[in-house]
Formats: sequence, C-alpha cells, structure tokens
Amino acid sequence: MFRRSTHILLLVVAAIFAQAGSRSEYFRDEDAFKRGISLFPFEIHEAGFLKVTYGDQGFVQALAWYTVGDSLLKTRTYEYWPDDLSIKRMLELTPDSIVVREMLFGDEPRSRRFIEYVYGVEFVTDFRDRFTEVFYDTSLASVAFKIMSTRGNLIGAIFLDYDSLGYLTNETWFQGEDMRRVREFRYIFHRDTGEQEVIERGREGQVVSHVRIKVDPHRRIAATGLGVGAEQLLDDPSPPPVEAPPDTTGTEP
Repeated sequence: MFRRSTHILLLVVAAIFAQAGSRSEYFRDEDAFKRGISLFPFEIHEAGFLKVTYGDQGFVQALAWYTVGDSLLKTRTYEYWPDDLSIKRMLELTPDSIVVREMLFGDEPRSRRFIEYVYGVEFVTDFRDRFTEVFYDTSLASVAFKIMSTRGNLIGAIFLDYDSLGYLTNETWFQGEDMRRVREFRYIFHRDTGEQEVIERGREGQVVSHVRIKVDPHRRIAATGLGVGAEQLLDDPSPPPVEAPPDTTGTEP
C-alpha cells in the first residue's frame, strides 16, 4: 500500500528489542516506577504490573504493562541521543507490536517546517525544547501530529485524512492551544486525466496555490503530512505543474 511502511517500523521495533539489556525490574504501575518502589518477586503476579527493561548503559530500553493474568497491554520503547543520552525517540505499541504513537525529540524536520511557517524562523530556538508526537491508525498511516514544548504547551497540530486506497486527501494545520486553522491542503486525483490537483488555503481560507500536474498514479501523494507531499510532487521537474482555473474545485471521481 501507499501508507507509511509497516515493514520499516516493525524492523525498528525489532532492533530496539534486540539491543535491550538483560536486566529487568518490576513495579506495580508507572507511578511506583517513577518513585523507585519496585516489587519483590512474590508480589509481581498479585495484580497488574509494569516490567522495565534496561540497556547496557543502565538507561530504560522498554516499559511493558501487563494485566493480573500476565497478558501484555502495551509497550513503550526508547532510543537516546548519543551525545547527552537524552531521549531521542519513543514508540508505543499494541500487544501485537503495532505502533500507535511515536514521540520524536530534537530537530524533527516536519515540526521545524510547521514552526517556521506559522511562527516565523526566529521562533525556532533550541530544538531540544520541543517534541513531535505522531499518532497512527491500525495500518500505520500517520493520522495526526502534535508539536509540543517540553513545558507542556501545544505549539501546533496537524490532522490527515485518506481515501479508501490510503492516499492523502486532506491535511489541516492548527496553531496553538486554541487550535486556530492556519493552513490546509486538498489533494485530488483525476483518474480520467491522470492529473493530481493540489489546492492550498491560507489563514483566512483563501486559496494561495492551486495547481494540477500529470502524474503516474503510483506517485500520487501518500502519507507524508506537513505539506511535504505537495512540494515533492510539485518539485518534480517533468512535467511542470500548470495553474488550475480559478473556479476549479474538483471532486474525487
């Protein structure tokens, strides 16, 4: 399919678990873990518990939540920056190892692009002061982005919609805690002409860009998000895009 590659993410998850160290500790819940109150062996199976696995350097590699019957509820895995060993990436997985949430710390290119557009280049300061949270559906298509400051403030959010074949059809950007709509992309593929239509609207809902380009059906915009798909399409040197008529809105055939 044309959504984010399930195979790649599952390989990443497998690699994380392969690197996990052999030392584990058990806690009743996440609060007890944060407080450093571990369980004695005879206490582990008395109720639901949290298993914490540490890597070779003593950093948390994975958290796994279990029910009282030892059934896995969910897992979180962690990667770290090599320079200061701060968290670089967190994955949250279902019992079937399907990624449902991802947190990316540092200079994530999509969040930088959002911030530069919405707030201006001067707003982008220390990239360690923010993180990007990505939510996935069951087919691993990214359906929402949240860009947060490490102090817990919402910088912005993006929501993505797809058609039944997994192609991106709509992408909407929102700014700040009050979720003001500041940008929207509409992607329409015309089967009769083999053209991809891209309509971009600005803060006031006005059309800022409206183009059509002849494309290979297999190169239609898929699950990229944050306008990247549109730019990749329009940057294709052959054939060049053409301005669509002002009154063309288009509908999905």
